Amino acid sequence: MRYLVIPLVASILFPLTTVAKTTVDVYHAEVVLSNEKNARSIAWGEGLEQVLVKASGNADIADNEVVKKAMRDGSDYLAKFKYGTLNGQKSLDMQYSPKQIRVLLSQANASVWPKERENVLVWLVQDDNVERQVGWEQSGLDSVAALQTAAQQSGLPITLPLGDMDDLTKISAPDLWGNFPEPLEEASVRYPADSVLVLKVAANGPSSEVNWQLYDMAPDSITSSPQSAITGVETGEVAQAIDKAIAKISAYYAKKNKPSSKQVADDALWAHFSGIQSAQSFFNLERSLLNLESVATVQVHSIQGMNVTFNIQLLSNKADFEKQVTGFKGIEKTQAPVDSAKVAEQAATEQLIQADESQKVNQTATQEMNEVDPDISEPEEETADEVLPVEQQLWFSL
Repeated sequence: MRYLVIPLVASILFPLTTVAKTTVDVYHAEVVLSNEKNARSIAWGEGLEQVLVKASGNADIADNEVVKKAMRDGSDYLAKFKYGTLNGQKSLDMQYSPKQIRVLLSQANASVWPKERENVLVWLVQDDNVERQVGWEQSGLDSVAALQTAAQQSGLPITLPLGDMDDLTKISAPDLWGNFPEPLEEASVRYPADSVLVLKVAANGPSSEVNWQLYDMAPDSITSSPQSAITGVETGEVAQAIDKAIAKISAYYAKKNKPSSKQVADDALWAHFSGIQSAQSFFNLERSLLNLESVATVQVHSIQGMNVTFNIQLLSNKADFEKQVTGFKGIEKTQAPVDSAKVAEQAATEQLIQADESQKVNQTATQEMNEVDPDISEPEEETADEVLPVEQQLWFSL
């Protein structure tokens, strides 16, 4: 699958439209099966590595010790798979569990790159010691094919220019090689992109060199923005050098879009839900929370009547979690109790007083949950001293 976005009609009718981020299919991988006895297990591990690279923006994620251990049995993270054909060979087409992948990255202390990502317009110009050519989408250059492969493997959405008359009259290979910003902006504004990347490929076998400049801004801001381009130089064979460049650019965007340090530190949250009408609605709610992109783990803190409190470990931040929960049909955010601190303290005291009753309720719910899903953990034991501050609690009603 190629992450190439070239909506021709839209670019003609709305050349200056602000572009929303592109959603990337992060959790899918397809691997050619080898002839070895354990070919399927090998494919599961290779597919897991591919997905983790796309999900984290880290090309070296497989060097992480936690990830190395996980890759020994990649099937633990599979949602489903089927047999297929890739490049004329039998393959394994795999879909991995987003929740399990996010939890694994959290355990590995790795960042999670959100699947909504900046779309990058890429202008590639190649010098092969004979001539300089621009890498249009249909140019057939090997460097363009290498770029498409590297972008797909990194999970970086890219757009390649069309190379039509409009492009040919606005920009040339010398313009790109000379880093002239005016023609770059003029030729780029017609494309729906969040940023612009220039790759200058000096093709010379194993000693090739790729110079890159990333303009992390809208195309119409290239000449007016005080922000400088981000630059780099990679060496090696053409495909290898391009792969290095795309890996660094992907890592840049993954780091740029990760939660702030404050948000990462405040990853514990209590989510209170009222109006739970049945055991089934409880199970449905818990599974929905587990599937949220902002959530790493969900554990039952307490159950009282139609009210349940979950202890949530976040992968992003409180605001993201709140937005995603209120997006569920039938769930509304409610105000915290008038005196939240006092109510929290009172609730903790009531838990101790009503220990026997609460224990029976929790044991019943846990038994039912384990019958449906044995991987759901038992409720955590909390004491009055472990009450989270009000700013780390949210209230919702069903």
